[in-house]
Amino acid sequence: MKIDYQITSAFALWRAKKVLYSLIPSRQLRKKLRAKLPRKWDVISYSPRALEQYGQILQRYPDVASPEETCKTALEIQSFSRIGDGEFNVIIGGRNSFNQSNAALAERLKDICEQGTDRHCLVCLNNYKIKSEHPAYTWFLYHGARYLDDVLHRVSFASADYGDAYFLLRISQDQNGLKPEGLARLKALWNGKKVLFVCNRKSPLVSDKLGFFAEIATKEFLFVPDKDAFDSYDDILTDIKKYDTSWQIYLEVGATASVLAWDLSHQGYHALDMGDFYKRSLCTCGEDAD
Repeated sequence: MKIDYQITSAFALWRAKKVLYSLIPSRQLRKKLRAKLPRKWDVISYSPRALEQYGQILQRYPDVASPEETCKTALEIQSFSRIGDGEFNVIIGGRNSFNQSNAALAERLKDICEQGTDRHCLVCLNNYKIKSEHPAYTWFLYHGARYLDDVLHRVSFASADYGDAYFLLRISQDQNGLKPEGLARLKALWNGKKVLFVCNRKSPLVSDKLGFFAEIATKEFLFVPDKDAFDSYDDILTDIKKYDTSWQIYLEVGATASVLAWDLSHQGYHALDMGDFYKRSLCTCGEDAD
């Protein structure tokens, strides 16, 4: 499939914005710059031809539940594995911020996609079909047009229902900040429970500036590598299983978390693939992650 030039140029603008922001140490200056940049740096426009091509691809993509339906199911099952844009990139042989190209990890992620949701684990995918102004979705059209066709040639998605991989953000946040009612629904996943946080030592989860975990009964940390954690997968899984199944497992381990959540849920644990939910919440509140 030949991609329209507007998509490539839009991504170039998006990448340039990311690099530019990274060079500015002051959060206040970053906010001022973001407010002054042309709208097209944040919301990508597409030609009719590109939209038509993308629409044809989407006909082969599975339906994804709404964030509200996803949250309800997640609260019922208490385990979920999220296969988002970073995981799709691994599946097609690429890499992301947390993982180098890894054929074994790609194969496990592909298998989870193909098995789909069952009574142990809710499998969540990016909802490329949604029409939303939420910041989490502003660049989905670009990503889908570039990579989704390749993903669909590699993965035979199940007919079972999938959840929305971005339901954590959609339920708890909007452009005006945190949504207290939605956040309270998510906190039901861990409040009053024993929680094992699986993350790297520099994770903002350790300090919990936002107080999201103030009502946890007991918490402990299992620290893992901040990159290429899948290389230590067996050791991480063994260390987690030193805790009994009464512990809720909160996973912040990149694409490796998607596999851990699936495996742990089928071994009697409740496992939450939370991704960078907490870090994004800090940004929403204007806090630094460090």
